Amino acid sequence: MTSTGEPAIALQVVATTSGDEADQDRSYLDGMQLAVADVNAAGGVTGRPIVLEIQDDNANMSTATEVMRGLLDHRPAAILYVGPGPALTPLRTRFDQTRTPVLLLEGDLYSGRGLFPELFQTTVPWEWQAHVVARYIVRDRKARDIVFIGQGPEAPAASRTLAAALAYWGGQMAASFDDRARDPATGLTTALNRATKADWVVSFGPPVGSLDLVNAIEEAAPIGDVTKIRPKPGVSGPASLLVSGGGLAQPEPGTTACYTYTWGGWAQPIPRVGLFRTRFAAITGRGLNGLEQEGYDAVRVLARALGKTDGAGGAKLVSALEATQALALSGFPVDLGPDDHMFPPRDELGLFAVAGPQERLDPWEVPGSEPWRPLMRTFTYDGTRTNVLDMDRKVFFPFWRKDQPGPEYWRSRYGIATRPSDRLH
Repeated sequence: MTSTGEPAIALQVVATTSGDEADQDRSYLDGMQLAVADVNAAGGVTGRPIVLEIQDDNANMSTATEVMRGLLDHRPAAILYVGPGPALTPLRTRFDQTRTPVLLLEGDLYSGRGLFPELFQTTVPWEWQAHVVARYIVRDRKARDIVFIGQGPEAPAASRTLAAALAYWGGQMAASFDDRARDPATGLTTALNRATKADWVVSFGPPVGSLDLVNAIEEAAPIGDVTKIRPKPGVSGPASLLVSGGGLAQPEPGTTACYTYTWGGWAQPIPRVGLFRTRFAAITGRGLNGLEQEGYDAVRVLARALGKTDGAGGAKLVSALEATQALALSGFPVDLGPDDHMFPPRDELGLFAVAGPQERLDPWEVPGSEPWRPLMRTFTYDGTRTNVLDMDRKVFFPFWRKDQPGPEYWRSRYGIATRPSDRLH
């Protein structure tokens, strides 16, 4: 336990906590709160407890920018920001002056080449996700007519990134729509009508917006039997699609979204993830419903670095964060460095898919929940052999022995291990 009477170290957090869009940030904040509890239970940072001071940005990017501008005037040790990356761009000079580290959750500045020395990103860059999604759509599913529909300030750049990834794998984008095409009277009706005629649709946006888009696409498309070749288009989305919220329905079976195989919403058999899930349920009384791991790891890594600086921020804290190596907390090991401020890995990504109604579930899942499960053939480096890390391989492949090549994905005992001939996913 932390020492009594010691002043707390305040971690400044900017996120949406009110209004209809509060659900999309809640999972990150819940993960942060669990990390605070764990850090303080272990003695805090150099004997001092840590606390979160959360500022509400009302889901407004300009408000978020101004809130952070005000925080920087007081030179906080660090800022954790949940929201679109472009909110940070006007503040680059201020971050350079104060050397205050900022941890970006949900947003993405990597893909738009908008990183700066004080920024650390927990989100899997869309550029990396788009590469995985495009390979699956073009090479695996053989889709030709591919449509992009995006929401939010990062959507135009995301469209260009996906187009480049599709071209790399031999495909092309047939049409692209974002908020600039939204008609005040009809919304995205034109985009949705075009989507129903496509082979495949890629949605993009923040958690609630992305899920809303997928639901709208599925409702607009003709009804089909998901156990057969369906008239509906295939649908893929970003990692944000894995976040439940807003009372919206779960995507239909076959829908895919990109993330690492250690996603806490599913990866119970991996010991460190199972422990995180158990701790989270014990503290909150519920299961995971999104990307709580990113909030948890962000605070834990930040607290560890603060311990090395005796609670000091600024350039010392930036350097301490950069010294984080192979730190496995709730999910994938975090490796940072002077030239790499990205929490997630680049090479161990794949797709999760919503299971079909008659599909065999993994032992810890609840029948009828239509859970997301890893599509194992996408967690490969060559379409055949898994890219699951050595430290986790025996969970999926009990027969595997150290120094052997990565086993074929279809030998996995968990996840969806079907071949590309699978008509659903």
